[in-house]
This record gives sequence, C-alpha cells and structure tokens, in this order.
Amino acid sequence: MITLPARAALASWAPAHRGAAVAGSTLALAAVTVEALDTGFPPTTAATIAVGLLCVAALLAPPRYLTSAGWAAVTASTGLSLLTSQLHHRPEHFPGITETAVFLLLVSRAVRHQPIGRMIPLAGAAWLAAPLVLLRLPGSDQAHVARYVGPPLLLAAPVMVVLGLYLRLLDGTREREKQARLNAQRLEYARELHDFVGHHVTAITAQVKAVRFTTAAGHPPTARALDEALANIEDAAAQATDSMRAMVALLRRPHHTTPLNAPSGLRDLTALADSLRATGPAVGLTVDPRLLAAPPADHIAATVHHLVREALTNVRKHTGHADTVAVDVRLSADRGVLTVCVTDDATPPDDLSPRRGPEGFGLTGLRERVDALAGNLTAGPGPVGGWQITAEIPLGRDAVARPS
Repeated sequence: MITLPARAALASWAPAHRGAAVAGSTLALAAVTVEALDTGFPPTTAATIAVGLLCVAALLAPPRYLTSAGWAAVTASTGLSLLTSQLHHRPEHFPGITETAVFLLLVSRAVRHQPIGRMIPLAGAAWLAAPLVLLRLPGSDQAHVARYVGPPLLLAAPVMVVLGLYLRLLDGTREREKQARLNAQRLEYARELHDFVGHHVTAITAQVKAVRFTTAAGHPPTARALDEALANIEDAAAQATDSMRAMVALLRRPHHTTPLNAPSGLRDLTALADSLRATGPAVGLTVDPRLLAAPPADHIAATVHHLVREALTNVRKHTGHADTVAVDVRLSADRGVLTVCVTDDATPPDDLSPRRGPEGFGLTGLRERVDALAGNLTAGPGPVGGWQITAEIPLGRDAVARPS
C-alpha cells in the first residue's frame, strides 16, 4: 500500500513534473519561432511554426497516441525539408535544430513506450528525419554543416536507444512492484475476510447449538430467550454479509488501496471477550496496564487483536464444553517482548478435534503474522489441560508509542 509519506512525495512531484513540461514546451516553441523567422519568407515561416508545433505535440503525446503523433510529425518535417530544398528562400542560420532534437528524443520515447512492431519503424523514421532537416540550408552550406553535424547525429541515435531501453526497464520494474503491492494487499484482505467471517459464523453456530442442546435436553428456551438468540444470529449474519460485500467490492477495484477496516488495538479486546462471553464460556481478560498507557505500534497491536480474535473463534468452534477462557496480554519486565496467551480449560474429543490435525487457515495466518514480526507462536495442549495459544512478539526500541 502507498503510505502517506509516499503519497505526499507523489503529490509534490506531480506539480514539479508538470511545471518542467510547461517550461520545456515554452522554450521549444520559442526556439521554433526564432527558427521560423530566420527563413525570411512568410509561407515557410508559417510552415516551420506549424511543423514545430506538431513535433513538440508528438514529443508530449501520451503513449497511446505516440505512434500516430510521431508519424505525423516525421511526415510533416520530411515534407517541409524536401519542399524547402527546392525554394530560393532558405534559413541561413537555424535550419531546424529544435526538430532535430525532438526527433532524437522521439527515438527514445518510441523505444520506451511502443511494442517492437511499432517501435522499430517509428524510431527508424525519426532517426532518418533528423539529418534531412539539413536540406533546408543553402546548397553551398549543406556539405560543410553535414561534415560536423552528421557524426554526432549518427552517434546520438544509439545513445537514445539505450536511454529508451533503460527507461523501459525502469517502467517494467515499477509495474511489477506495483502488482506485487496490490497482490500483497489483496492477500491481506483475504486474511481479514477469513477472520471476520469465521468469527461471526462461529457465533451463529454456537447460538444454534445452544438452542438445539437445551431443546434436546427437555428445556426449550422461552420465547424471550429464543428471540434474543435469533437477534444475535441475525446480527452476526449481517456483519458477516457486510464483510463479504466489502471484500467483493475491493476485489472488483484492484487499484483501490483503502484498508478494509481501521486497525484494531488492544482496547478493542474487551469487545471480543464480551462477544464470546455472551454465547459461550466465561472469559477472563488481562491486559498489562503499561500496554494501555503506552500502546505498541499499530501493526503490533493489530496483530495482537487478530491473534486473540482467532483464538477465541477457535474456542467457540472446537471446544464444546469449556467453562472458562483466559486471555493474558502482558509486557516483559524489560519491555522487550510482548506475550499473548489464550488458554481454555477443555479440549474437544479426539474424533471431533480438528485442532489436533493439520493447521487450519486461521492458525496458519496467525503464524505468518507473528513470523513477520520476528516473533514465535505455539499452539497445543495447555500445561494443565485444555488448549493454549501463545505468541511472543519482540518490541523494537521504537515499537512502543508515547502515551497520548
């Protein structure tokens, strides 16, 4: 994702780029006007200005119009050069220096932006049109000027080709980096979707199981309790639907880089605990006061929130008879390591426990998040029974923010 400093840099660069383009265009048009007045013949003066404007327009044209604009400029300049060579009124000092420079730059632009099928003809035509400008000089001066100008023009063409290839390589590298960032962003959205939907769907499942269990035991819920359970199911389903709808909207706009939701912090852990407590076992939440007074960096706090949410989702999904769940988030004595531990007091039967099999997507995603922070995550039976997920995340020197 493009960060705020990068966006500010781009925003400051764009006006400077436009200003340089305007200044360069103004200078080129002024040079074209001076060269046109040097002919001393109004028809050729007007024709030189028109061709010069066309050449500058071709140089500034967007890549999708570069081929048509470039061929128009090459054709017009070549025609003017051949026509001027048959006239008695010819420029004495400036035969078309601006057009020559434009054609050399046009070679570079063609190599940079055009596919090979259109690049070679356009670049070759621009390179050949550059020395033809010398035909506008008086016949006695053509050979003398060509002796000094011809070799630099021949050498300039390979240089422009190399420059165009270099810029083409840079463009390809930037495009690949952009696609890599977009793919990483979409992967992050997919992880967010798994966490959101999994959390809400397990809440729906827990509510339905509770109603079925009590009914099968001969204690059907009262109308009020049933209405409350259905309301909770409806709310969880609506939130899951909203999450999926937001995800689909983002995936349909691959260049959209707005986060799916605001980063969640440590203060949002209470809502997660209340959500499980309302439909399942008792949840005890302990957060080190030092972390609340001086919270860690946003990306670390978001990882802790994801870890606790996934752990509580797994408790709701896989432990049918847990009585208590303990969530402990604390800071080491030297403030170097943040430890997150989620423990329940019961494990499901072996034949119903996917947690004893291969890791699911949720636990794999958590391990990836913790590994990205150079941390360590373990999941398995707790020391006194139950199931425990523990993560140790090192905090850098600047990872803890100042109190607000």
